[in-house]
Amino acid sequence: MNYKNIDMNYKTMTFQSEKLKEHFHIGYEIILVTQGESVFKINDELCHFEKYSIVFINNLEKHEMQTLKLPYSRYMAIIDADFFDNIIKDPVLLSIFKIRPKGFKNGFKLKKEHVDSIEEIFYQLSLIHSKKQEFWQIEFNALLSKLIVLIYRNYKEHFPIQNIDKAEKRILDIQSFIDENFKKELSLESLSAQFYLNRYYLAHLFKEVTGFTIKQYILLKKIAFAKNELYFTDKSITEIALDSGFNSQSNFIRIFQKKEGITPLQFRMHYRKNE
Repeated sequence: MNYKNIDMNYKTMTFQSEKLKEHFHIGYEIILVTQGESVFKINDELCHFEKYSIVFINNLEKHEMQTLKLPYSRYMAIIDADFFDNIIKDPVLLSIFKIRPKGFKNGFKLKKEHVDSIEEIFYQLSLIHSKKQEFWQIEFNALLSKLIVLIYRNYKEHFPIQNIDKAEKRILDIQSFIDENFKKELSLESLSAQFYLNRYYLAHLFKEVTGFTIKQYILLKKIAFAKNELYFTDKSITEIALDSGFNSQSNFIRIFQKKEGITPLQFRMHYRKNE
């Protein structure tokens, strides 16, 4: 498990509001707003979050944030997606990040009776991560699991999945297979053959359960991986293109620019400069 790709921080703004600005994160993002109000633009949809709202954003979602009401403070946990998946494992709990059906909302306001306990968990996670004492990873994993279970038990209506039938389980297994093999040559046809499902049925059910088409999901996984490589390594664009599962540098640049609005090299220069 990669404990390097975890970031826990607490930030307070008193005098100046942040402008709506797109930013890049490597993994799943959990935000607890403790003061003020903010607006997020997530995949072109505007979402307002007031004090004691909790927000879940996955590593495939483009998002921008702007503070609306000061003072503004929040806890933010950014956790590597593969790391989180390996800790939590249960598809019902993972659905808050991995499943995006029509009408899904990325956040909601906590009930008053849960605020103190959830805020305390965020504080303790931040403390554990900053101190990194002996066996801190075990302590961190246990507390992170406690947070997700606590939120599910009290707000399960906000999770895309509560109960899994046989057909949904098959789709979630295919999604996990894509997560592990997206760099390979995958397609609707190859997946339907491998999992012995009619391709039209598979296409329909995958979209219905996950909120993504198979082609879209594979592409988003490749782009997300490429972003990490662009930001964290000095590999050439050609190397990253091939490592991410694209068949050529030119194809990678064309698709990346179409999805992100900038070239891979511009992405690398922009985010490294801003960070």
